[in-house]
Amino acid sequence: MILTLTATDFGAISPLLILLGGALVILALESFVKEAAAALLALMAFLTISAATAASFFCLSSDNTLLSNWLRFDSMTHWLTLFFLAIGLAVTLLSATFFERFVASRGEYFFLLLCSLIGLILMAQAADFLILFLGIETLSISLYILCGYMKNWNKSHEAAFKYFLMGSVASAFLLYGIALVYGALGTTRLDALLSGYQNLNTSADQTLFLSGIALITLSLAFKATIVPFHIWAPDVYSGAPTPITAFMAVGTKVGVFAVFMRIFLQALPNFTYLWSYAIAALAILTLLYANIVALRQFQLRRFFAYSGMSHAGFLLLPLAAGMPEAQSSMIFYLMIYGLATFGCFAILAIVDSGEEETVITDLRGLFHRDPLSGLAFTVCLLNLAGIPPMAGFLAKFYLFKVTFEAGYQVLVIIALLSTILSAAYYLRIISTIFLPAFGDHKLVRSRPATVLACTAVFCLVLISFYPVRVPFVAIGAPTIAHVEAPLTKEVAVESEG
Repeated sequence: MILTLTATDFGAISPLLILLGGALVILALESFVKEAAAALLALMAFLTISAATAASFFCLSSDNTLLSNWLRFDSMTHWLTLFFLAIGLAVTLLSATFFERFVASRGEYFFLLLCSLIGLILMAQAADFLILFLGIETLSISLYILCGYMKNWNKSHEAAFKYFLMGSVASAFLLYGIALVYGALGTTRLDALLSGYQNLNTSADQTLFLSGIALITLSLAFKATIVPFHIWAPDVYSGAPTPITAFMAVGTKVGVFAVFMRIFLQALPNFTYLWSYAIAALAILTLLYANIVALRQFQLRRFFAYSGMSHAGFLLLPLAAGMPEAQSSMIFYLMIYGLATFGCFAILAIVDSGEEETVITDLRGLFHRDPLSGLAFTVCLLNLAGIPPMAGFLAKFYLFKVTFEAGYQVLVIIALLSTILSAAYYLRIISTIFLPAFGDHKLVRSRPATVLACTAVFCLVLISFYPVRVPFVAIGAPTIAHVEAPLTKEVAVESEG
């Protein structure tokens, strides 16, 4: 039987095709009509992502084995695709503000940005470890270049080189882990992991499989800046251009936790209690370290590196719990975290001084210099801190509820204490915003950054007053319930006890 791709199949992957086509057109314009197209490249990137977003609303799922063996087209894939495209729109607005202030070639920049979005979508759609690896590497290689994109910034050179070296090691761990899993099961398909693991007959094969899963977890922990695999993040966040720092803080983190959900909440739900305990230990270490170190940070991009680590620690809570509601709680938290973080970076893009690091004292009197920016920054920080009645509080409460109901009470207590620590450093920045300003210097607003900040604040306030978790709130439970294979021996023994 000869299999061919139909119009429905092309429609299913249309967002990827639109992004790829738009990226190639932007690169061609940069090469042949550089000066004429320079001012339009940001707009073209924005329109390309908007077209991919529109296509994702109407694209149908495909059951053609040429695609379905490699890509998934379920409701979670659809939601994550929209989420990643929204992240792309936000980064494009930040990039437009960035290029209003700093001179650099734009064509390659937006080409790489669209390629990184393709990598993120492949990570969300992956039904096989090979596609997952392809997506992660497409994202990573693009970010390696974008981190050092400003050729005149010495800090960017250092950040890109450090990110490349350590990212290459993490990719090697991922590839070796996939090889071990394949050696144990004879397949790299995600939907065959649980049944394959349960049918392993020898201890050697079980050790091989668990070693592969451990290496895969280690690689993903590096990408998600989980302690102790975080060492690269502060320097890279500090040296990269502000839009790329925002992209790493949100896009990469959402992509990695989407992979965590695909593997450990869908493909391997509760496959062993040892892995859950290991994730719980990483969560405790990440929460304590990140929040304590963040208290001592005064450089804002480094501060958001440790803030992002803290939120990664919170996201590990439901992952360790493995409850049916864990997936929807993580998606809701990622949505709130993404909105609040982009809102903060939109204001940072306005006060950005380029290679020189922006410090907390640069925000002194921000409310008096620009009340709109000051209020927007405050609302976003309150959401990151989880102060009621903000949507960030609802997101944290839902995470804690899921974790507590799974029996991880000690983990919840540590997370609550960490929340108090995080509130301290977020409130310190808020107090600086409302202090009297030095002189009469006013901020020069940027329209793209202002639009992004206002959109983020509007969405956060709307969710705070209308706290529906997400349209796909039932994503978590059905996907886990559809796995009909029994639990492993360890979990079965615990349930009987």
